[in-house]
Amino acid sequence: MAVEHLARITWSEEHVRRGLLAGVFTIDPAWVAEAVPGVDDAWSLRCDFDTPPAQQGNPSTGRVRFVVPAAPHDYLKVGACLRLFERGTGEFAQVEILE
Repeated sequence: MAVEHLARITWSEEHVRRGLLAGVFTIDPAWVAEAVPGVDDAWSLRCDFDTPPAQQGNPSTGRVRFVVPAAPHDYLKVGACLRLFERGTGEFAQVEILE
């Protein structure tokens, strides 16, 4: 099983306007370009929330991990930032790895 990391997810203004996720998890593509300069890979990122983002507000805190075993798990280190696709808006949230 992949290691989970505490992360802060800052949702797009459009996602906030339409309403944040009322559930406790999501799986969406995340780009690691900001985590590793020169690399523009996208991997499925699972975000788990103890409290749904709709209740937390923006930003939200959760635990994240890549879904695919072959994903570059070492990209998820403190300070790394990823772009998370918001399927409801077509925009991107920012994911910052906290620990």
